[in-house]
Amino acid sequence: MPAGDGVVTAADQPLLAAARQEAGAAVPGDDAVIVINRGPSGTGELAWMPDERNYCLAVVREARARTSCKPLPASWARIGVRLVTTGGTTAARTVFFAVVDGGHGPYGYQGTAGVAPGPDMGPVHDATATFASGRTLSLLTYERTVGVLTPGDHYICSADNAICFPALDAYTG
Repeated sequence: MPAGDGVVTAADQPLLAAARQEAGAAVPGDDAVIVINRGPSGTGELAWMPDERNYCLAVVREARARTSCKPLPASWARIGVRLVTTGGTTAARTVFFAVVDGGHGPYGYQGTAGVAPGPDMGPVHDATATFASGRTLSLLTYERTVGVLTPGDHYICSADNAICFPALDAYTG
């Protein structure tokens, strides 16, 4: 279930419609969809988790969605970080997706929420999923320009710095 700003609003209907139009995308009811990013001009990222072990991510650009559904990995490389992967690539940008234990948001680069390290890295967006068991997961998306290398190793951290991970590492267990 979505929590806080991740709850679907009336303004999110174009994003949901794009995700539901994609062939084979079994998007659940609005009460089970988590809005991670409400971008400009019909862009954004949506997620849903049928259970604590599986996720679906829809990346919506220009009223078209690219959706992938996969299980979370059985093991992970960093404490608290369940998944960091690419959620999709457009002609100019790669969208990264991360699943992190707990509700430690907001998340940002180097522990400073909303501050990007350079013009090739977009802001970090996050939302929280809650489950009947009481477990919470933070779902994050962020972008970078395709083919641009950023000097240095930028980290994404929770507001309390309890969880940090390299922004450009992808690990799926």
